[in-house]
Amino acid sequence: MKQALRALYPQFAMAGLFSGVINLLYLSSPLYLMQIYNRVLVSENITTLLLLTLVLLLALITMGILDSMRAKLLIRTGFQLDEAVSARVFRALMVKSAQQGFSRGAHEMRQLDQFRSFITGPGVHFAFDLPWIPVYLLLLFLIDPVLGIIATVGAIGLFGLALMNERFTRPSLSEAEDAGNRSYGFTENLLRHADVVVAMGMQPAIENRWSINRDTMLTRQAFASDRNAVISAGIRFARLVLQALMLGTGALLVINGTILPATIFAASIIMGRALVPVEQGVGAWKQFSEARNAFDHVSTLLADVPHSNVETIIPKAGNALNAEGVSYRFPGAKKLVLRDVKFSIPAGCAVGIVGPSGSGKSTLSRLLVGAIRPDNGTIKYGDIDLNKWDNSAFGRQMGYLPQDVGLFAGTVRENIARFGEPPIEQIVGAARVAGIHDMIMDLPKQYDTELGPGGVGLSGGQRQRLGLARALLGAPSLLILDEPNANLDAAGEEGLRGALVALKEHGSTIVVVTHRPTVLDVMDRLIFMREGTVETMGKPDEVYAYIKTNVAEATVPRTAA
Repeated sequence: MKQALRALYPQFAMAGLFSGVINLLYLSSPLYLMQIYNRVLVSENITTLLLLTLVLLLALITMGILDSMRAKLLIRTGFQLDEAVSARVFRALMVKSAQQGFSRGAHEMRQLDQFRSFITGPGVHFAFDLPWIPVYLLLLFLIDPVLGIIATVGAIGLFGLALMNERFTRPSLSEAEDAGNRSYGFTENLLRHADVVVAMGMQPAIENRWSINRDTMLTRQAFASDRNAVISAGIRFARLVLQALMLGTGALLVINGTILPATIFAASIIMGRALVPVEQGVGAWKQFSEARNAFDHVSTLLADVPHSNVETIIPKAGNALNAEGVSYRFPGAKKLVLRDVKFSIPAGCAVGIVGPSGSGKSTLSRLLVGAIRPDNGTIKYGDIDLNKWDNSAFGRQMGYLPQDVGLFAGTVRENIARFGEPPIEQIVGAARVAGIHDMIMDLPKQYDTELGPGGVGLSGGQRQRLGLARALLGAPSLLILDEPNANLDAAGEEGLRGALVALKEHGSTIVVVTHRPTVLDVMDRLIFMREGTVETMGKPDEVYAYIKTNVAEATVPRTAA
């Protein structure tokens, strides 16, 4: 974030230059007023009046044009900031969500938009005007030191109120933001599974849970807003008192013959302009605090997920898959879910991973596809550490079907094509191998049929077979399937078995996690896992014999029954 902002310094400097000229041109109004009272009314010269008025109009028109140009410049600066950072934030959110195994939501993306809108919108204009406060105060000192002292003391007092506003409202705003994030995240999760909530009569209890965070958010917002309103009212009151004091003092100075009458009003206008940024800053303080918090959160996210330019620059040595001393624990957890996992899968070998529920099989599959990184140990594909693979290059050689299929809003064609642009022959070929082509042709728009988020519009089995087609796209040299037959009927399992046979003949390395024995007869080897470690690996008959001898019947999965 800081690097992106530094790259935009020239644009902000130009906006500051525009602001400087705008502030200088603003002095045309009090100067015009002084000239009218001190020259035109005395000389009664109409020509002078017309010329002064023309000069004022030119100054005001120029000021308006520069103000418009400043706004347009900041808007375009916002676009540049978004181009520089948004893709990084998106990738970081993807990585963090993959690490956690669930969606973190798009909170940081919304915060980036919030920060961008603030620093490139009207809310930040007061920051460009702040450096001109001393200039206006100096002008008042030049008019008369008494007026300068009054305005300076008033400005310091208003700044004090602004700092008080920050101190009293920031904790409440931070608490409100945290509660709001919890509320929005909980709401998104509920809406994603609304059918479960409605069907099981959970709505009253769920709504009560949802309202707790909602009420906390509203309460803290109201508390902060109340304090902000009181201090803002105090600042407006102080400003009105200062203006009255300035007029009264000016009148006294006129009576004493120190200044001319017109100078009273000119000094009042100058002081008002000097104090405008302070009042604007207080009005925008909430947005400023939110923008600062947004900057911190986005910066933290990007620091947690450093930018990587890793690209594979050497060819892989075949498609063998090896794990050496792999351990992993979920973020924030104390207990390891995988401990010192070791195995070697030769190129072109089909391996089934079996074991009781909770033994770490699905976590291992996510490690094998690079969705998460091990805490210790290494995983190599083609004799290259997965950490040294570029994700895009690795993804083009690998097919993956997770338990939660992970279809996206878009067409059937886009989902199979991984939202890329492969030849249509590849897409149809993958669908045929997965045994879903005929089903797709029965859809209203065939391959161009639109699906909702998560594949809404298809049955569970259809989603799983569509996910399998996506995994098979381009006949990948590495295929990782996690419970691929969980929702398949007999015909679907037969199609899956045929797809695995076809990939074996192609020379692909295959890893299948399953609790159902239907496809295990296609496997060359089995890995038996328990309590986060590999207990044994070998030919299917050998592993079945080990399980029968060493595992209690109650914990034996159906694969080994």
